[in-house]
Amino acid sequence: MLSKAKLNFVVDAMILVAFLAAAVSGIVLLAMPHGGFQGGRNPNFGQTVLLLSRDGWNDVHVWGSLAMIAGILIHLALHWRWIVCMAKRLTASGERGAALGRAQPVPIVVTDLDN
Repeated sequence: MLSKAKLNFVVDAMILVAFLAAAVSGIVLLAMPHGGFQGGRNPNFGQTVLLLSRDGWNDVHVWGSLAMIAGILIHLALHWRWIVCMAKRLTASGERGAALGRAQPVPIVVTDLDN
C-alpha cells in the first residue's frame, strides 16, 4: 500500500500528464486547419501532425481532459477532510475567524479634488 504522500504524488503527476496532453493537443487543434473532405476540394484533408490526424488529436484532447477531471476529483476526495476543516475555520465567528481572512469594513474617505 502506498503512503499518503506517495499517493498524493501519483495523483498529482497524473493530473500534470493529463493537463499537458490536453494543453498540447488543444494548441495543435488550434493550429491545424479543419474541415472535412469537401468533395475533394480541401487540400489539407488527411493532414497529420506528429503522426496524428485532426481526429486523433481530438481524441487525445478529450481523453486528456477527462483524465484531468478524474484526477482532480480524486485529489479533492483525498483532501476532503482538510477542505472541510479550512472551510469551518474560515467561517468561524469571533477574532479567530477575522484573523484568517474574514472581510473587515474599510473606511472610505471622499475628498473634493477640484480645489
